[in-house]
Amino acid sequence: MDSRYLEPEIETADRATMRRLQEERLRAQVRHAYEHSPFYRRKFDAAGLTPRDIESLEDLAKLPFTTKDELKADQAEHPPWGSVLAVPLSECLRIHFTSATTGRPVAVLDTPEDWYGFYHSYARSLYAFGVRQTDMVMAAFGYGPYIGFWSGFYAAQDLGCLLFPAGGYSTEQRLDILRNYPITVLGCTPSYALYLAETARRHGIDLARETQLRLTWHTGEPGAGIPSTKRKIEEAFGARVFDLPGLTEIAAWGFESAEEPGIYYIHEDYAYPEVLDLETGRPVGPGERGELVLTSLYRKAFPLLRYRTRDIVERAPDAPRKDGRTLFALKGGVIGRLDDMKKVRGVIVYPSRVEELVRQHPGVDEFRIIFRRVEGLDDLLVRLDPSPELTADDCRALVEDVGRALQLGLGIRTSVEVVAPGTLPRWDHKARRVEDQRTEVPF
Repeated sequence: MDSRYLEPEIETADRATMRRLQEERLRAQVRHAYEHSPFYRRKFDAAGLTPRDIESLEDLAKLPFTTKDELKADQAEHPPWGSVLAVPLSECLRIHFTSATTGRPVAVLDTPEDWYGFYHSYARSLYAFGVRQTDMVMAAFGYGPYIGFWSGFYAAQDLGCLLFPAGGYSTEQRLDILRNYPITVLGCTPSYALYLAETARRHGIDLARETQLRLTWHTGEPGAGIPSTKRKIEEAFGARVFDLPGLTEIAAWGFESAEEPGIYYIHEDYAYPEVLDLETGRPVGPGERGELVLTSLYRKAFPLLRYRTRDIVERAPDAPRKDGRTLFALKGGVIGRLDDMKKVRGVIVYPSRVEELVRQHPGVDEFRIIFRRVEGLDDLLVRLDPSPELTADDCRALVEDVGRALQLGLGIRTSVEVVAPGTLPRWDHKARRVEDQRTEVPF
């Protein structure tokens, strides 16, 4: 067996075999949702559909979309789990929550089989990165209600790795562990990886030389899929860096190729993907961008159908992949989120693009993006938290350099300023770098 694959029968399956598997699981999931989820029975009835109408992958387009706002409203009307829940509560094993900047997060429940599916798909991703049973893994996450951290821990355990849980440790304690134990794999958010590196530098620690790390994986936010952010992490840790996108409501749905960085695969036996044009809603072709819509093919407690992820992705060209995988492929992972899309003076701005441009400058330890109005006009302010070794002249030059890069990269003039080193917050969960102070904005 090729050691690149955890499950070669899935990862290298021909399209006819994959389609048969997907359609078999889709029909079962549709029947289950219709018969056991009051939420989906109402949606089917409103659309004039029954499970007999959904026999093939093409029939999936007949179904209405499911949105996160619908799930929030459903749980508000039918607290606490909503009417989506399609199994008795006594059959559920886990509760996890989506992240939420405002309002109550969505609670997602899993049966034991659902939970295995979530972390096993995650394990397939880690294996593709090169994680093996011989590795010692530190999962540097805060073990709250967020599924990506728990599933990463269970995924590494699924592969037989030796686990060093570090959820209750401070950053300084984690650095001490990395230096004194033979940890070869680190998992955390990309923001926290950068904060670890910043703290290490402040204490005179060279992570690339003083640890045995050979690879890191990052989830919870898209930073590790941004080339300039990935380079900063790679340089700091002296290790290969991988991005692992996922969604609490659906699955740890994808992974970055080790052989073709920038190519992302979808676990399409767990989550059937559609990439739909933002204007027409039609499927896009290779090389085109659209919104990723996923249908769960395995989860029985929350059997979400045609779930709008709000993630903007680009289909990869149809071509044989270097690693031999045949899974549905994207180019560049999550490019942006519809929820994050902002308009400034008629120009669409994605915070991920701002991060890509800002992270190219080594003197920036952290930053914040503020959308505001100045004298009635839209303005984009980028606040820089500089490295403490920079002089006043260095900071002035940094402001000018970042300003030029943003103007060239975004096509609009931006405001840039520096704050005292260490002023801006750091995170071990999802970073909150964006603030929109405007009212009545288009996006």
